[in-house]
Amino acid sequence: MFWYDQAKIITMLVLEVRSMIRVYTLIFITFVPTALMAEMSDVRRNTLIKICATAQKSSDLGTIRNVASQLKDAKRPDDIMLGKQYDECVLIAYGKPTSTIDVEALLKKINDAAEQLHDDCRSLLNASPEVAISNPICKGIMLK
Repeated sequence: MFWYDQAKIITMLVLEVRSMIRVYTLIFITFVPTALMAEMSDVRRNTLIKICATAQKSSDLGTIRNVASQLKDAKRPDDIMLGKQYDECVLIAYGKPTSTIDVEALLKKINDAAEQLHDDCRSLLNASPEVAISNPICKGIMLK
């Protein structure tokens, strides 16, 4: 009897381990492909771009928006034609992209460039007055 009970317990443990392996395998099969597909493949991205171009020809705004929602987080293609189609698809779906330019930094950069240009024109005027006066950019700066 004792031997029979041990065999029964071992059989139950083996069945329990098998069911746990099945559960872990199911979890692995379910979640690993989505983690591996986190970044869109080039083939999928290019296919979506072609679908969007076809939807544009038939004025199917629903398909364009659906495809653009999948494309918006994808890397823009390096190919010129595909890149243009990508931009058109996202533009049609979402409108003109909002400007993310830092105006303060841009003004500072312009002012620094103007100051450097002014200094360079002064140096050119000291080195060769005829060339500085004949240069339209320096001439405009000097006459201000």
